Amino acid sequence: MDSTARDVAQDLILQLDDAEKAVLSVLAETPEGACLGANSVAFQLADKLPACLCLERETGHFSFRSQGLRKAVGAALADGKGNDERARALALYASGQALAAIELAQAAGDHAQALEWFREQGNQFFMHLHGLDACYRIISNFPDEMRENNASLVVGLAMHALKSGSINRARHIIREHYGAEALDLERVVSNPELYSRDFRMFRLVMSIYEDYAIGNTVRDHMFELLGELDLEDHLNRGGIYNTMLEVCIQRQQMDAAEEMANRARHHYQKANAHLLVFYIELHRAVFSLLRGVLPEVELAVQAADEALSRIDFDSPTDHRLLGLLKAVLAYEKGDAERLVHYLNEEFDKFAYGELWPTITELALYYGSLAISGEFGVAAAKAFLDKWRIQEWRSRRFNFVITIRQVDILQNHNRWHEAADLLVGVQSRINLTWVESAEEALGLLDDTREIAIAMAWMRHLIRHAPNNPMRLRQVEHFQGNPHINDRQHSTLTLWVAFLARSQRDMTRARAQFTKVLENAARMGVLTHLIGEKAMLDKLIEDKRISQFVRAAPGTTEILRRLDGFHAGSRQRSVPGLTRQELRVLMLVAEGASNKFVARQMRLSEVTVKFHLGNIYRKMGCTKRAEAIAAARALNWVA
Repeated sequence: MDSTARDVAQDLILQLDDAEKAVLSVLAETPEGACLGANSVAFQLADKLPACLCLERETGHFSFRSQGLRKAVGAALADGKGNDERARALALYASGQALAAIELAQAAGDHAQALEWFREQGNQFFMHLHGLDACYRIISNFPDEMRENNASLVVGLAMHALKSGSINRARHIIREHYGAEALDLERVVSNPELYSRDFRMFRLVMSIYEDYAIGNTVRDHMFELLGELDLEDHLNRGGIYNTMLEVCIQRQQMDAAEEMANRARHHYQKANAHLLVFYIELHRAVFSLLRGVLPEVELAVQAADEALSRIDFDSPTDHRLLGLLKAVLAYEKGDAERLVHYLNEEFDKFAYGELWPTITELALYYGSLAISGEFGVAAAKAFLDKWRIQEWRSRRFNFVITIRQVDILQNHNRWHEAADLLVGVQSRINLTWVESAEEALGLLDDTREIAIAMAWMRHLIRHAPNNPMRLRQVEHFQGNPHINDRQHSTLTLWVAFLARSQRDMTRARAQFTKVLENAARMGVLTHLIGEKAMLDKLIEDKRISQFVRAAPGTTEILRRLDGFHAGSRQRSVPGLTRQELRVLMLVAEGASNKFVARQMRLSEVTVKFHLGNIYRKMGCTKRAEAIAAARALNWVA
């Protein structure tokens, strides 16, 4: 089209009012003209523009005198409309209504401006400022070619996939745009000449979702990347520290994790990124749990709740994360039922949403512990096995599930099954290694190897508590600087148990008192629940229990330990008492009468009495029939 004709048409349109422009718009869209009848505005236009328009007054047919004129006026009208919408979009953006401004610019066809605003509003962090749904809607409104080829939109879609719980989808998007080599984290972060700063930033964040074990080389590049960022680039600086936080937790470096959390929170608060502040508080709660300091956990939960309340968009996944944290806190205070209810009601939505590894491990640890206490080891194993099918499972993640299963089996006296699982774990740390290790236990620095060594050590203590070497081994393990506070407390309990087994009652009392005093001071108890067999032996020994009860706060801790799962573990089943149901659940797991008696602190005669009542009420004559009937009725897992 001739630009002169278009310019003339634009000048012409400026002389018209809105009603006249509306009539011209109708004509511009109909090449053959339109029948407008006795329309006064049409008559007015025909008089005003006789050289451009033709009006047959008898029939009311109205049209342009040439198709060239029609096209020129149509284009001028479209430009005018676009200019009006762009002006409105600019006004909206200036007033802080970023979403509305971006969508209006997209509607006006000004995708360049919309993309610029998308970048200003967080770029890869856009969804953390405006919500998951809004992010996807905005990206979808860009033309296909832009979505497929623009790096900001590609990364935005990949981040959306991560936050939706689909790591494979994110990896596919990155592979399609950047090539398969972009999935190699070390290659990406070490090649600033090949990959933009924003993509390297995103790739680091993505590595956390992938459960990637970040080594020293990548960590050094993270610090280098910080140097590329402006001091006022709070979102990206917070993102770097957030990733470092996860690495520190992964390595059990709790002091460093706290420092990273403080720095990330500072930058996110400066950026008014309340959802990202929420994630930092979530992680602060996690490593406070690892440290075993319940008051700090409570403060972090309160801060997370406050941060989440300040976002102005719906974020159900994040409310579920907060719900898990609150249920875990309640569990540490002795309310197991709340956590079990949460896992029963929210498991599917929770497990298929956005999860970082530390949050996943939190769910695995507390979920399996609570379910095993409430419903028995079979239910806990089923709960853990469900997690193996998640899309984002990894080698490390499957290892965590295996170790949790080992712990649950050991705590329920199923040592052979636990040993079989441990034998299947590929590691240089095996039973033979642990049997002969002493000083080497104090030098382990890999969290995975520490977990395996502790599991095998628990196995050896169970089968040979009188071996003097076991005590020396645990002492060396206690001196390991890479174990966390909970693990250290567990090892102290083992020292007390071994000292008792080897008739050193003075040391047994002192070490057990230290364990209980630490629990009273810090508030976290669940690591002790996982050592029930040793706890029972120590508590049942009057030479020890009478001594430790005299120490400040220990009586309350013993009361809380005894109360875990006591009130809610026996579910209501028609015809059976709570005590009978508990017996039935243990028997269904394969427990002997002797084990049931020890677990429930009953005599074997009482256990047999309960079994007789169970058979009679269920119409059965033997153990196998009662178990089969209970499973068919869904009374036991």
